[in-house]
Amino acid sequence: MPFKKFGVLSVSNQTIIHVPVLLLHRSQLDSTQWNGFIAASPQRILYAYSWYLDTVSPDWKALVLTENGQWQAVMPLPCRQKWGLKVIQQPFFCQFLGIFTHSNVDFQEASNLLLSQLTTSFRYVSIYTGRFAAQTVFPNSLKIKKASNIVLPLHLPYAVLFQNYSNDRKTNLKRAQQFGWNLHQSTDIEPIIQLFHKNHSSKIEGGVSDEAYDLLRKLTVVLAQKNALRLVYATKDERIEAGALFAIFDHRIIYLFNAASPTGRKGNGRTWLIDQIIQAYAETGFVFDFESPELPSIASFYQSFGGVEEIYTQFTFNDLPFPFKQIQNWRIEKLGKKIKNS
Repeated sequence: MPFKKFGVLSVSNQTIIHVPVLLLHRSQLDSTQWNGFIAASPQRILYAYSWYLDTVSPDWKALVLTENGQWQAVMPLPCRQKWGLKVIQQPFFCQFLGIFTHSNVDFQEASNLLLSQLTTSFRYVSIYTGRFAAQTVFPNSLKIKKASNIVLPLHLPYAVLFQNYSNDRKTNLKRAQQFGWNLHQSTDIEPIIQLFHKNHSSKIEGGVSDEAYDLLRKLTVVLAQKNALRLVYATKDERIEAGALFAIFDHRIIYLFNAASPTGRKGNGRTWLIDQIIQAYAETGFVFDFESPELPSIASFYQSFGGVEEIYTQFTFNDLPFPFKQIQNWRIEKLGKKIKNS
């Protein structure tokens, strides 16, 4: 049976209704109903569709607000088993989730209500990232951190978008064009995985697991089935030297994965590939989503294309029993010191 609580929600800032909050497992959710709700939500994003969540977090759950049997808001929750408990953990290739509402439901009140129920339903949130209303009241038990992504609206002509590139980006793009790259479109993910494994994985703390690569392979297949995959390579002398995987859905182009060889970096291959996509989608109303990590150097690189910040929220929650709570707090503190001193 689903977990049920009752809350109060304003509809269209006028009507006050009492709504049940249900905690439902993936198996209790109808895919057609779920995807239809997400598609109609003002907050829709690729990551929240059932077929995407099924790939990156097969055991996911959701908090659902209903009124008279009709969904008012949902909060997808990527779950996994740890220490015999169900915990929430943001999966790979899923930058943020959050609250998704019916178009006439107050986003802030829905955010407040669902977040208040989250801590009664789970004892541990390793990390959850999401978009919430600006004035959301987060429970005091959540440890909150604001984060930013870089996005570039593509409603303007390419000539105008190009003028908004930084001077360094314009210079590097000119060098890339003189380098003589050729564009190769593909559905084969292996070359970009090999590029990443050979040229980038050793620089990542703890390396990259085979599980992450296998997940990327599965995700590529699913994106291709949904006509949402754009995988492009920059080649020189018939050799692949740089690659970029874009997930294109709901008028959003997500820069999901990339890699380059030393030749690819020297020839600004990834700059050239990004620019190719920006040219192709200029004046379409799409948004280019750089899926920027919290690294100043990378964020600066993406901003050099004229990108702007998009704010979202990260939080953790720990109400584990002894000794798990103390162990996890120690691990988080140790990780924080490592990041601060790096």
